[in-house]
Amino acid sequence: MRHLRYFVAVAEEASFTAGARRVHVAQQVLSTQVRQLEEALGVQLLQRNSRGVTLTPAGQVFLDGARDTLRSFDRAATAAGNTARVVAGRLSVGLRIGAVGIGAGLPARLLEGFEQTHPHVEVSMRTFDVTCPAAGLLDRSSDVAFVILPVEAPDLSLRTVASEPSFFVLPASHRLAQREQISLADVTAIPWVAADVAIDGSNPIAWRDYWLINPRPGTDRVTIGAIGRTVDEFREHIIAGRGIMLCPSSGAEYHARPELAFVEGADVPPAELAVAWRTDDANPTVLAFIDYVRAAIPDSTEA
Repeated sequence: MRHLRYFVAVAEEASFTAGARRVHVAQQVLSTQVRQLEEALGVQLLQRNSRGVTLTPAGQVFLDGARDTLRSFDRAATAAGNTARVVAGRLSVGLRIGAVGIGAGLPARLLEGFEQTHPHVEVSMRTFDVTCPAAGLLDRSSDVAFVILPVEAPDLSLRTVASEPSFFVLPASHRLAQREQISLADVTAIPWVAADVAIDGSNPIAWRDYWLINPRPGTDRVTIGAIGRTVDEFREHIIAGRGIMLCPSSGAEYHARPELAFVEGADVPPAELAVAWRTDDANPTVLAFIDYVRAAIPDSTEA
């Protein structure tokens, strides 16, 4: 292939000097390589003269074939390189309960786009309750995860990809259920349903306190009326009147029941969805997914 490239360069430039500059070799090296090609073929391809070189009739025919051969070789080389760069394998995705609806179902859309872009990656999913804020990353049952912030754990990277308002969840019969908005002042002294403590090695207090809004301004203190792990447990506690809680606004669509009311919070923190992964993970499927997320949502923030 090197001999063919050198010959084509000389033929198209009609000069050994210009051809040598084009392929970045010394003129003597180029001349020697072309002569070796002619000797191997047993045919004179170039007519050398004081003004440069011209193609012989045999050289003209050979030039067309050489160009075709080089184009075919380059296409094959590109195809081989693309195949070598294909990401293949498995990707285990953890989903924290409540995360699936945030951003108008953003997790599902990102996973669908990733699978279309990387058809050789087998994606599996597993849902984790509130006792696992890191959604399987710390015990390595997940490669990447969609989590609801905050998640405080060592050696995890987080990229926030969506945010939406938080809503109060109350019994439909509650005196505040018909309000358009509720503030913290409105729920003073009302018990809350709290998440059970984490068992996955992440900081359980940070996540639970964020959603209890604890501590609070002034003298208001949080009263916990019940503990839950799953969406079903939270709903049953609230319907039974044991307390209220906050959830992402999408929860009003995904977890609605006639016995529940969802009212927008006026002065409460938002629900933030993040993609999480182990910082030191060099798995090609993980890196490919993170690159895809970065490209799909370029204005997201990373920590």
